[in-house]
Amino acid sequence: MSAEALLAKEMALERLGAIRDTVFSSRNTAKGAVVKELYTVFSGIRSGLPIAGARRAIVEGRVLRKTSIATRKSIGDLLHHRYFAVSPEWVAGSLAVASERGSHSPELLSLAYLYFALRDRLTLDFVTEAMWERWKSGATHVDRGDLLRFIDERAHETPQIKRWRDSTRIRLASNVLSALRDFGLLKGARKKRIQRPLIAPETVYHLLCVLLAEGLRGQAILDARDWRLLLWSPADVTVALADLSQRRWIRFESAGRTVILELERHPEAPL
Repeated sequence: MSAEALLAKEMALERLGAIRDTVFSSRNTAKGAVVKELYTVFSGIRSGLPIAGARRAIVEGRVLRKTSIATRKSIGDLLHHRYFAVSPEWVAGSLAVASERGSHSPELLSLAYLYFALRDRLTLDFVTEAMWERWKSGATHVDRGDLLRFIDERAHETPQIKRWRDSTRIRLASNVLSALRDFGLLKGARKKRIQRPLIAPETVYHLLCVLLAEGLRGQAILDARDWRLLLWSPADVTVALADLSQRRWIRFESAGRTVILELERHPEAPL
């Protein structure tokens, strides 16, 4: 790899290092996964809508029609935060490419879910802690009360959560669980159960690039708790990374606690 290519790779990874939302937010009280809308938007980008102008196009009704301006603004704000606010060429560009596979394809849904979780601290913590523990124990049932209890536990140490009204907490819990169902992590309309979602290789590569951007190396990457978003153990991660290595997207070798991992594919998605 040339010096210019190495520099470009490092710059792309540096941008990804700012992707994670570390502050708890009630933003998702407005909407859930909005799968239909995100598919429409990213299909539009794949067809030529400029990434930089997507938010305005949503609000002005040029992308999402038959909706009120208030609804369009709400959806535009949510999609912007999740997929356009940090490294949009990488995140939004990849989702545009994935949209070609269909609105309910693993390529689109798993990638959209990954950034939904990385851009929402509550979702990430709930899945990688409470839901992960249930999954490991074989208890797959989860309901709104579980998430509300999790929110209450966090409220003891988090000032912004303490200020949330009960109505905000209830609406937020309902929307997050509905989003997890729409992304494939839960199944069931009223009684929800945890299931392992279908994950595309592109999503694995994205999460790997985020972890590298945050400074993780070697075994620490395999042990990162973020893989729990996919309900994966370190053994599952090893299998997935071996697949990326066969695709020649990365170089990956593992022997005991010794891990060699390097990117071979440039960490940006061309449109």
